[in-house]
Amino acid sequence: MSTTGIWIALLLCFIGLAPVTEVRSREFGLQSSETPAFLADVDRTIKLEIVIRAPVEKVWWAWTTRDGIKSFFAPDCDLDLRVLGKYDILFAPSAPVGRRGAEGNLVLAIQEGRMLSFTWDAPPTLPEIRKQRTSVVIRLLPVDQNTTRLIFRQTGWGDSEEWTKAHDYFEGAWGDVVLPRLKHSLEVGPLDWKNPPEKLEKAKRT
Repeated sequence: MSTTGIWIALLLCFIGLAPVTEVRSREFGLQSSETPAFLADVDRTIKLEIVIRAPVEKVWWAWTTRDGIKSFFAPDCDLDLRVLGKYDILFAPSAPVGRRGAEGNLVLAIQEGRMLSFTWDAPPTLPEIRKQRTSVVIRLLPVDQNTTRLIFRQTGWGDSEEWTKAHDYFEGAWGDVVLPRLKHSLEVGPLDWKNPPEKLEKAKRT
């Protein structure tokens, strides 16, 4: 397609006579049924959901208080629940600073009882990526008075080999461990950190 042809096609898009995907597909020499690479989810957002038999207030408590965090997430934490306040989850509280778990993270946004967003760092085994941060968003939707649907998103991934390792690690960590433990802690009881439960129901990939 010539430059003039591309501009005419784009003009048609703006006035509603041709879809952008069709124009860009022609521009890049693609068939209309193909999905152009520039439309793919290059960020590889981790998308998970889990339904918990507990009211929204209880699920919110689990993510936003020290006792709540200790009931399912980690043995200890350092929280300051305000925008740009601390959100450090300490999986090894007695380890040296920098190796205690998710450290140096901040609350990004709060919508009381409905949405919490915070930064998140990679484990110490991935030192280059650990210097940076992804972002996590958790949304709570009431199914009924005693049931909550939790929607989880983690985004902000780079595209190097180490970023890929971090992405794959967290997809399993959140979906197979953290969210199932949250469900267990609220439906059955707080975790025994010396003997955590196994074979829990995994979160749904969406």
